[in-house]
Amino acid sequence: MKKLTDNTSLGKLILLCNVVVLVLFVISMLFLLKFDKTNRAVIQERGHYNHLYETYVTAQHPLRQDSAEVAYYQYKLDTLQQKAPASKDDKKALSESIEVTKQTLADKQKQREENLAKVAELEKEYGPAKANWDELNSTNDAAKKKFWVIACITIIAFLIKTFVFAHWGAKNNKNLHEIAPWMKDGMKPWMSYVAWFVPFYNLIKPLSFFKEVWEETDYTLQNAGVISNDENKIDNSNLYMALWWGFLLCSVWLVNFVLYSAFFREGALYVKANHTSLVIVAIVIMLVAMCLETFLVLAYNKKNKQLLDNESKF
Repeated sequence: MKKLTDNTSLGKLILLCNVVVLVLFVISMLFLLKFDKTNRAVIQERGHYNHLYETYVTAQHPLRQDSAEVAYYQYKLDTLQQKAPASKDDKKALSESIEVTKQTLADKQKQREENLAKVAELEKEYGPAKANWDELNSTNDAAKKKFWVIACITIIAFLIKTFVFAHWGAKNNKNLHEIAPWMKDGMKPWMSYVAWFVPFYNLIKPLSFFKEVWEETDYTLQNAGVISNDENKIDNSNLYMALWWGFLLCSVWLVNFVLYSAFFREGALYVKANHTSLVIVAIVIMLVAMCLETFLVLAYNKKNKQLLDNESKF
């Protein structure tokens, strides 16, 4: 007695997951654009702020020396004024030293006041600029954090969807192993999980696995006389699968490029390309990939139903 399983519910679950992933993907891209907007504002303001900061800091450098010199000459003046002259000549020399020190001290105090006034003038422009800079960075950090939260949720949803798809493929492959003896030379059900989750291997193997399941199911149904073997009938399933896989890889690559451009390059999201347009393209490509996947899943669910309805013929 053959034991075929009805996997159509898993197929429908894939479609539900696709809707969730697509919605989360669109939301994450909108949050990315919001982050890019604040990030561009930070980048545009950075040059102006850095110039003001360097000018302000440079203007403060002489103040430390001015304060040290004023303190030194004030101490020297106090020391000279407390010193008792030993003779008439010493008194004259001491008086001259006091006058020179007073004049030097006055010059140093004037110089310090001028530098303080210069710093105070620069602070009128630097203070608001710093407040604006801090606010921009705070807003940017908040936008960045919100994006990564929704991005992580989207990634988790995509991984769950991928696991459901892999499980669906494994169950369909297992059905073929139950009714088609020649499948012992084909891929094993567990290969579905390996195909989807092993890096680099998953760039092509999921397509070949799905294609084998699809073609072997058609062959099994034709052998049992469930469907006709019309050689004149044009079968576009390979084209649809190739388009699905191509659009899926393209959307994933484009999303990775968007993230790389946003977080690992100096500047805003893009330098020459319009970032909003490119994000829209990524969303459209993802939508097309999901639509093709929906068509393929529903089409295979029909084949799964045909296997179940004609189980006795195998």
